[in-house]
Amino acid sequence: MTTEAQDKEFQEIIAKAGKFVDENAGVLSEIKSVEGGFAAIKALPELFKTEQKRADELHTEIKKLSKRLAEGTDGNRVKWINGIGHVTDDCAKFIGSMAVIRAAQANKLKGASAEDLVTRAAGMLGIESKAAIAATDIPLPVQYAAQIVELVYQYGQARKFCTVYPLGTATVKLPRLKTGEPAFGFIAVSGAVGEKVPQMEFITFTPGKCGGIVRIPSEIDADSIIAVGQFVARYIAREMAKLEDLCLFAGDGTSTYNSITGVGLASTNDSSVLQLASTKTHPSDITLANLRNLRANVTGAVLKTAQYYLHPSMEQLLVSFNTSATVTPYIRSADGTATLDGFPINWVNVMPVYTSSATVSAYQVFFGDLSWWYFGERMAMSVETSRDVYFATDEIGIRALERIDIHQMGQLSSAALQLAAS
Repeated sequence: MTTEAQDKEFQEIIAKAGKFVDENAGVLSEIKSVEGGFAAIKALPELFKTEQKRADELHTEIKKLSKRLAEGTDGNRVKWINGIGHVTDDCAKFIGSMAVIRAAQANKLKGASAEDLVTRAAGMLGIESKAAIAATDIPLPVQYAAQIVELVYQYGQARKFCTVYPLGTATVKLPRLKTGEPAFGFIAVSGAVGEKVPQMEFITFTPGKCGGIVRIPSEIDADSIIAVGQFVARYIAREMAKLEDLCLFAGDGTSTYNSITGVGLASTNDSSVLQLASTKTHPSDITLANLRNLRANVTGAVLKTAQYYLHPSMEQLLVSFNTSATVTPYIRSADGTATLDGFPINWVNVMPVYTSSATVSAYQVFFGDLSWWYFGERMAMSVETSRDVYFATDEIGIRALERIDIHQMGQLSSAALQLAAS
């Protein structure tokens, strides 16, 4: 038995249900007419679950692809295997084939496999006839030259630390901020706002041509085309990186460095050099206080991002600074990174080594932010072969050239610790 109130509530529910059916009769009729009807609607939750699973899988694949692109493991970038850089097989094939074709042009290919070797190389270069081989120069495509430049970034430091600036013409003038700029201050009510004119000067970038020729034997086996290409690519990258680093860190303004003034000489010109006292001509004479005092020679604007730059052999000196009195100013992490008083240390192979012998006036340590230095690069690196050079030695020459210039674009952005002159 139900109460009178329950009966009344039940009747109201029935009335509302009937009203809903009357008002939505058309909608319900359309649902029934749709393919699948109410059964299809019931299947929607399961369909949503399936689509969500597919979306999650797609998201996971996108993350993996993004990681490969960031690590340079895709098919168009340099790969690192056991610490050794490798250009792509296509790039290595092209470089190796360039050498083969040049050898064929100079009639230096001998043996029963010579014809097969030329055929393979021509196929890799897209050459169809021997007539084209005899008359066509074959420069390295820009996309492959970019891979060699990427190896230069890995082997060297100049491109890593400096701001790489593409030079649009043979001569480019860029403004450099000088020290002593006027400071802002408070202004009285209704007072005139003083004009602040920062000091600046124009620096002319005149890229100089640099590079060299790699000699390889003309006796190349068909199976070694890729290996030859990889060897040449790494060799070019290492030598270019070494030259660029020497210009940045050791440039003395002479023709040897195309008049480039490196960090050391620039510090002397800016009076930001800290030279040790007389008779302190040995790297072992450098003290922890000297390295700390060096930090006062740069503008405060770079202290937040400043770093030390030393030869790896200098570590034995830095380790000696860790005593009971100084605690551990020098710290080396498991991943190979190191700091001194919290400032990062970069190991630069072209800087002076640590020795107990006298090395007078050597710029032994640098400190500052080298992103204030501009690495001007004119066009892309070019790699070409020669069929004329090294005729007497039966070898092939592969020439690599680039055009660069380096300048400091902010005074007092770097400082140098220099050993005594005597």
